[in-house]
This record gives sequence, C-alpha cells and structure tokens, in this order.
Amino acid sequence: MSKKFEINKILIPFDFSETAELALEHAVFMAKLHKADLILLHVIESYSFTSAISQAFSKSQTEFESKVESSANERLQQLSDKLHHDSGMGVNYRTEVGKIYKKIISVADEMNADIIIMGTHGVSGFQEFLVGSNTYRVVMGASCPVISVQTHSRKIGFKDIVLPIDNSHSSRQKVKHAVEIARHYNSVIHIAGIMTMSDVDLQRRFEVKIHQVQDYLDQHEVPHSTKIFKGDNTASITLDFSNSVNADLIIIMTDQESTGIFLGNYAQQIINHSKVPVMSIRPVESEGDKISLGY
Repeated sequence: MSKKFEINKILIPFDFSETAELALEHAVFMAKLHKADLILLHVIESYSFTSAISQAFSKSQTEFESKVESSANERLQQLSDKLHHDSGMGVNYRTEVGKIYKKIISVADEMNADIIIMGTHGVSGFQEFLVGSNTYRVVMGASCPVISVQTHSRKIGFKDIVLPIDNSHSSRQKVKHAVEIARHYNSVIHIAGIMTMSDVDLQRRFEVKIHQVQDYLDQHEVPHSTKIFKGDNTASITLDFSNSVNADLIIIMTDQESTGIFLGNYAQQIINHSKVPVMSIRPVESEGDKISLGY
C-alpha cells in the first residue's frame, strides 16, 4: 500500500538567483496552505581534479569553499530568520559542497522531504539534445515529487491544474497527487486525455480509464473538466492545452515519452518549455497504473 501523499516538509534548493527567489515564493505559499516546514539548501559546486596538479590547488580550493560556505550560511540564516519572523513557519537551512543535483537528491532523502521546489531555466534548439540540467537530473533522480519553476511563473497559486493522462504504464499514479494539491489550493483539474493508439478497442479501454479518473475526482469533490486528444506528440498537446486553459501547474510522470521524431523525452520537453510550474512525479513500478491508493 502506497504512503498517502502529504506535504509536511518542502526542500528549496537556493542559489540566490531570480528563479530561486521565485521558487521560494511558491514554496512559502504552499507551506502556509499545508502548514509545512521549509528547508533551504545551498550547494557549492565542487570540482575534482584528477591530474597531479590537483595537489597544488587542493588547499586553496578548500579555503575558498570554506569562505563561500560561511558566506552562504550567513545569507541563508538571515533569510530563514526573516521567513520565520514574517510567517511563523519552521525554517531550516544548510549548505553542502558537492555535485549540485546529487546533493539535492541526497538531502531530500535524508530530511524526508515530501516535495522539492526549485528554479530552472528553459532550453531550446541544440541545447535540448545535451546532457540534462541540474533540475532535470533532480527530477529524474528524486524519490519525492519535484516542482520546477521558470522565471515566467510569476503568478503564485495553482487555480487551474492540467493533468495529462495517456496510456503509459503509470500515467494515473499522479492523480492522487493532483487531488492533494487541488484540495489545498481550491483548484480546478483539467484532464487532457491523450490517445496515441489507433486501435478502436484500445481507444475504448482508454476512455474507461479517463472515466475512472473523473469518478475519482468526483469522489474527492474536486471540480474538473476533460478534453480528449488524438496524436503522437504528447508534449506539444499538453503544452498547447495548458495555454488554452490558462493553467498554473502541469502535473506529469517522469517516465512518459513522446513518440514524435527528434523530440526526446516527454518530461524534459515539458520542463524546458512550460511557462508555468511543472510538478514531476517518479513512478512507483510496483503500483502500475493505479489511482485508488493512499485514501
């Protein structure tokens, strides 16, 4: 039986950038709604030198990292004290040295974070074929859900949530997460049923899945709408539908993939190109395509 999805601890990787500030605004709003604690994490990127010359720089590198860590801790403490003073919520902070995405994932596990909210920068063109960003690596590696926020995401709050459902193995696992968010934010969930199959019998079975999602939302008294699409480019369909309903949040599973040519992984496309926050959830393989878990 899966653990019920609740938000009690929110981890915010914080690098003092504009997108990190915006991610923090979303996190503070969420923390107030869920009565959750915040954890601010600053990671100082470390570089390992494999050549013999590394010994000559090891001492100065350590001294430099120590000064940066001390400065970061001082700024994080000031920010934490202000957040606590203004809202009364519990705020912890820490600084780590290492690979950014690895540290974020390990601290999330160590602190039992229920969700990570972090800033990201969209990419396009040739960059899309390169190794994933820190945000995407965290999305793919974290055991808890991750909300990625771009600089476009100025609106705080999730009133309209897009929930794409396709025929992939774990597509409906995210429904319980959507319900938890929607109940706290008083959101409307907009279901995008995306048919990628041409077989009529498979299409009918898929329609049954969509009806089950609708029934589940009705049971939990979450207002919703539904639109069915046919096509292979699931990322484009999702993003276009998000724009049409003025969505504030898109909720996806990380294992969904588009079948479009030269378009790459579904989750990466959505994270790179969405103008609104994206909540990415890692599938639980043992559960399959279930929605009746945790309640």
